[in-house]
Amino acid sequence: MKKTLLLSALALSTTALLNSGAQAATSAAWISPPDGSSYCVGTAVTLTGQAAGQGQVGGSGLDLVLVMDSSGSMYTAGQIAQRNAALALVAALPQATTSVGIVQFDSYTSTVIGLTPLDGTNTAVNSAINSVDASGGTAIHAGVAQGASVLAGAADASRIQAMVVMSDGESDITSADNAADTAMASGKVDAIHSVGMGPYVSDAALKAVVNGVDDTYGNADDYGMYVGADLSALVGIFSGTSGNLVGLDHIDVTLPDGTVLADYATDGLGNFSLGYTLALGANLFRVDAYGDDGSTASAEWTLNGVRCDNPIPEPTTMLLFGVGLAGLAGVGRMRRS
Repeated sequence: MKKTLLLSALALSTTALLNSGAQAATSAAWISPPDGSSYCVGTAVTLTGQAAGQGQVGGSGLDLVLVMDSSGSMYTAGQIAQRNAALALVAALPQATTSVGIVQFDSYTSTVIGLTPLDGTNTAVNSAINSVDASGGTAIHAGVAQGASVLAGAADASRIQAMVVMSDGESDITSADNAADTAMASGKVDAIHSVGMGPYVSDAALKAVVNGVDDTYGNADDYGMYVGADLSALVGIFSGTSGNLVGLDHIDVTLPDGTVLADYATDGLGNFSLGYTLALGANLFRVDAYGDDGSTASAEWTLNGVRCDNPIPEPTTMLLFGVGLAGLAGVGRMRRS
């Protein structure tokens, strides 16, 4: 389970719930160039790698579904706050690697727009956000189920699939709880984040979305711990540069000359890159990854620096050279005779 966030708001204030539960071990890996590759001394190479925490894997992108409350209780203040928050979140997302879908729910639910790649203008996604109205009842469970369905239809193991549920929380608690548990257990949803919007927010149903497998909020199996934050906490989860979508706390990179680059930058999915000019001989690189759960992992990678100013003759050249020497030796024998 990826980081999970609960934002419960009075007007524009929010509260965050971040994943802290210990799970499987952290992972670290170098990706390119191939381990053991050789280059001329002085060549500037770019290495890439990926790290993740809690047994997760990094990703090449993010699929995010915003599940928005279109019930009557969201009218005016709640509707405006929700719309502004959704637009701000979309604008802050990594544009080149993110796809966003919009689901709305009241007494019924529907997909306003399926997962759509962001392009910097985000006209279609923003239009879908602005079209969400306010009428009818509040069925959070139906919205969660629909959001999970959209993510499942586009599930890609190389990407993170996440959901943000926005609501004033006035919904059946048990149904919301069960829907979230089912979504997380499907293996098609990596994270659920719920956001309380409007002047009158009920936290109970929103907490039920993140209360763990025992359905009791506050126990050790919860998806996270309850802390105070504003909307920037939600934005930071998705647009941050510290591997926070994959349970990564930080990485340290050790260069061949022994220099340690502490807290080296990764994107939100744990990807990182490093430029280095190769020295003669074996250049050993090491990455140490630290997961949110306290577990660690490391990986080493070797690139070889070789001299290219005196290239080794090719086999054909050596063969001709050998034949020439043999001929000279024969001529010498003939002269002695």
